[in-house]
Amino acid sequence: MIRKYSKGFTLIELLVVIAIIGILASVVLVSLQSARKKGNDSRVTSNVQQLRTQLESDYTATGNYAAGFSAPNTFVGTGNYLLLTADAAAMGGPINVIAPLGYATYAIYGKLVSDPTKFFCIDSTGKTNTAATANTAAVCPS
Repeated sequence: MIRKYSKGFTLIELLVVIAIIGILASVVLVSLQSARKKGNDSRVTSNVQQLRTQLESDYTATGNYAAGFSAPNTFVGTGNYLLLTADAAAMGGPINVIAPLGYATYAIYGKLVSDPTKFFCIDSTGKTNTAATANTAAVCPS
């Protein structure tokens, strides 16, 4: 009895290859998601730092921080303040500012996308905290 073999792959071999490709694709997508969240964290952090730079620039020009605020705990809704806060919110990390009446001090908190219970904080003294858990004080918590 002579067997004739045809060239090609069996159905089982094809299914195994498709399963392996599916598993690899899911692993890659999971790692890309965490990288995307960390990238968004970097952008929120950058926006918080740029807001501080803008506030300090206004302080140099006017002698106080009031130019950056329309009310206590509220940035001016125009210019760089509007652009930076809107950009951070679009990334999923809204920015909150604590500036008591008199505007002698402030603390800016940006919610981190990778861990929504944490905030990046920078205050008027230059102190930063990359894992603040509260956003209620005009000074970054230790």
